[in-house]
Amino acid sequence: MLKLHRLFTAAVALTIGVCWAGSVLARTVDAGPVRDKGSTAGTAAFGKIRKLLVHDVGNVRMTLSNWGEQGNPDGVPGYSGFEFPLGAETDFLYSAGIWIAAVKSGEKLVSTGTDGDNGTNEFAPSFDRYVATSKLYDDIAGDPYIKGAKEIDDDDDWTLDDDLDGDGKPSTNWDGGLGAIGRDDDGDGLIDEELANGEDDDGDGLIDEDTDESGDANGDGNCKYDPEPHIDEDPAGDISADFIDNDFDGLVDGDDPDFDGDAVPGSDDDDGDGLEDEDGNARGTQEYFCVYDDVSLEEVRSPDTDGHTPLNVMVLQRTYAWGEAYAASFVLVDLVIRNIGLVPLTDVYIGLFADPDVAARGESGDPASVDDWNFFDNSFYEDDTTKRYTMMIQGDDTLDTDGDLPGLFAMKIVRTPAPPEELNIAFKNFERVAGGDPETNADKFDMLSDDERNNDPPTAQLGDWRFLMGFGPREGGWFPGDERNLLMPGAELPVTVAYIAGNDMEDLHRNARWAQAIYDNDFQGPAAPDQPKFGANAHPDSVEFGVKAYPDRVRIWWLDNSEASVDPITQFEDFEGYQIQRSGEGINWFTIAQYDIIDTLDDPEFERENLNLGMPYDNNPEPDPTRTSRQGWDWELVSIDTTQDPPDTTWRRLYWYDDYEVLRGWTYYYIVRAFDQGVTGAGVLRTSIGKIYLEATTAYTEGTSPFGNEVEQVFVVPNPYKGSQHQEYGGALDEEGRKIYPRKLLFMNLPATGATINIYTLAGDHVVTVEHTSGIDLYTWDMRNKYDQEIVSGIYYYVVEGWSGGQRGGGPIKIDKFVVLK
Repeated sequence: MLKLHRLFTAAVALTIGVCWAGSVLARTVDAGPVRDKGSTAGTAAFGKIRKLLVHDVGNVRMTLSNWGEQGNPDGVPGYSGFEFPLGAETDFLYSAGIWIAAVKSGEKLVSTGTDGDNGTNEFAPSFDRYVATSKLYDDIAGDPYIKGAKEIDDDDDWTLDDDLDGDGKPSTNWDGGLGAIGRDDDGDGLIDEELANGEDDDGDGLIDEDTDESGDANGDGNCKYDPEPHIDEDPAGDISADFIDNDFDGLVDGDDPDFDGDAVPGSDDDDGDGLEDEDGNARGTQEYFCVYDDVSLEEVRSPDTDGHTPLNVMVLQRTYAWGEAYAASFVLVDLVIRNIGLVPLTDVYIGLFADPDVAARGESGDPASVDDWNFFDNSFYEDDTTKRYTMMIQGDDTLDTDGDLPGLFAMKIVRTPAPPEELNIAFKNFERVAGGDPETNADKFDMLSDDERNNDPPTAQLGDWRFLMGFGPREGGWFPGDERNLLMPGAELPVTVAYIAGNDMEDLHRNARWAQAIYDNDFQGPAAPDQPKFGANAHPDSVEFGVKAYPDRVRIWWLDNSEASVDPITQFEDFEGYQIQRSGEGINWFTIAQYDIIDTLDDPEFERENLNLGMPYDNNPEPDPTRTSRQGWDWELVSIDTTQDPPDTTWRRLYWYDDYEVLRGWTYYYIVRAFDQGVTGAGVLRTSIGKIYLEATTAYTEGTSPFGNEVEQVFVVPNPYKGSQHQEYGGALDEEGRKIYPRKLLFMNLPATGATINIYTLAGDHVVTVEHTSGIDLYTWDMRNKYDQEIVSGIYYYVVEGWSGGQRGGGPIKIDKFVVLK
């Protein structure tokens, strides 16, 4: 029996645009109504817009949703469930999601994000919006993100009153303490043993690291970070309508008398300064926030055999991905589960379910799904016997042709309110072909709450295995001091999990430890320098660079904004250098130039790698105001403060590098990456490639073209066209995970002043008319006709007419032909 994708009952509309007024979204698809697999239930008329989201700035490409299911079970073209490594065309995940179990009014109930092939989705979007944020970028692959880093005054509106310690910077800790109330923050077995007095009260060599209420000025349980008067005060969206307690006072949105500290309720301008979302609190390179609930019966897809009875829970989901190499192979999913009903929920258990299909490139259907194995890894860290991995692991057949490839997939418990040693963790695995999937609420509840001594053993044979990890307090409640396991109306239960990939067990364990470490450090780790602002050819702020293309080279320019970067963990300015990299298809990258500061590094490990190649200003000590050298730098004026006498001026460095190793008419991809001096345990950190790169083409422009408005030199390449080639690849995949090569036919030596191209079949039927207005001598045709249909094999004629005096028509004409072979 083949493993079938769920079928769409309505056309899938691919969308990229704005879906939250004043906010942004990333690469998404409207997931529309989906028919249940097996056709056992009718199709619901869904009222909320379902969206797929993609994390792809690291070394994985993971698809998520705004209704609690992760992966790509519907086979939406261009989306991978969980690809690792990025660009490998593997896929590790069919479907995964959270299960929430509780007893409500005496009845065992489970609300299910997904259960694999059965297609049960009992959550739906709470509203038709979500937020895409980043600590580094306001644009990723052409898609807008709300940029703003946590504990950074992004809009630079701080005053001297915000500098509490006199260091010349705005202070982020107005409470005065560190840690959380009721938690052992320093791992010494004591809780809140320090006073916020600047002294080492417990004699462990640390100061104020685990403070009591004296370090919690506003009584929110958080002794360090709060949105301060001028830091993180205007994050993404409208904080008076985002379901979050943004001011940590226990009240949410409209239930809060001050609307969560919102100065302008109902607007994305939360601080009332006339700007929207300008001072955010992102911690990841790429973040998404959405909210879903289990309330709507109409939006349930393929319910359990005994139906769906809502627990009345809402889930706030924020996901994080990073571009640094040490953190690039996992995604953290942070969940806050809120009881929005009127009755308490007792015996609350959480489940992580996944139907992983660890598939190598080219595998799909049964070949991808029936040769897997899994087990529960609760072993101790290799270097710390106080910590356990607590994760489920799935792998592919190691005896097939690809051996240990493509790697391993895991889901790990990262955080719950109850300490790990106090959790009852039930691990279950069951196989699709042999059966064993739970079908009722009671079946699922019993699996999640089963005694951990009954855990399933590792799989003994290959199959289409899925796994489930249920967890809850072994005794008492989720929170310290609770005697019962219950969730009262309005109460919240926070849970954080990680989706992890690795090449082998050692790599997987290393990635799991980093996932835990980053969570433990407030979703932050050692960071690469800020991404340099860069571009190709045209530089918007420079007349000298204001050309669309060069005929013999690509000019890469970048600014010096990375050089003042401060690592959030070490607090050092540790910028070291730049790499300029080029690719022919956006996958395989080659370094074409590198620069680094001439210095001596303290760490011998990193000093051995220190090339001391020098910066552009070392190689060319004097600025080049003509900007004609192959590589060089110049000063750019940023601002002038005329209120000072003499006027105060601010300057920045502009660098450039000319790449002559290119062919005219070809498209290339470029990125400028910054790297640091190295961080022990994390290595040398470089800004990610992800989807930040740009493309450039060499071409003549109106000012450099030797052809004027003549058309005699116009020709088509390739001719004949024989099918896809690597220059056509744009990064997308089809529903089987194969590369999509959009057809491209290139018209060369066109008049840069403008031209009209008409294309006809051999029989004289008109195919399409193209108006060439780009200002360069090239035009790339997608080989689609005027009805947006791909043309077929055959012989075609083209008629090129140059423009006269900048007006269409009146210029010279050329007629020629090309051949298409598929």
